[in-house]
Formats: sequence, C-alpha cells, structure tokens
Amino acid sequence: MGAKAKVWVEECITKELDRISNRNLTIYQVANLLQVSHITVRRWIKEVKLIAWNTSETGTGRWRIPKESLEEFLQTRNCMNID
Repeated sequence: MGAKAKVWVEECITKELDRISNRNLTIYQVANLLQVSHITVRRWIKEVKLIAWNTSETGTGRWRIPKESLEEFLQTRNCMNID
C-alpha cells in the first residue's frame, strides 16, 4: 500500500496560526504545525510551492514564511498528497 495522503484540517491550523504572535514563521514552526519534516518545508520553498524570504541578501540567512503565504499554501494543497 502507498503512503496515506496528509490532510490538514484548516480550522485547526488557522487556530494555531492565530496563537502565534509573529507575522512570519520559521521553517521549524511550519514543520511542527503541519507535522512534516523541516526538510519537506525547505523543499517546498525551493520548489516555490511555499513563498518565503531569506533574512540575508545573499540567501545564506534564515528562512521566514509569512502567515499569509502559509494560509494560501494550505488552501491550494488541502486534501492532496503533499509528498
């Protein structure tokens, strides 16, 4: 059997996002929230599936994901296999 598709309950995630005071999330916060690996989140950023910005102009800094970007990502990916 293949891997089960990950389905996110948008209401639950929206409630969790509301609890986070920062406008931008770290890769690890997103990974924890969606219950995926930080490597998966990095892949989504690299594939431009999840919009993020880097704290360094050279791209060597830390990635930040705006809450709005995550919400849009979830709307387009909900009920789909995310791998």
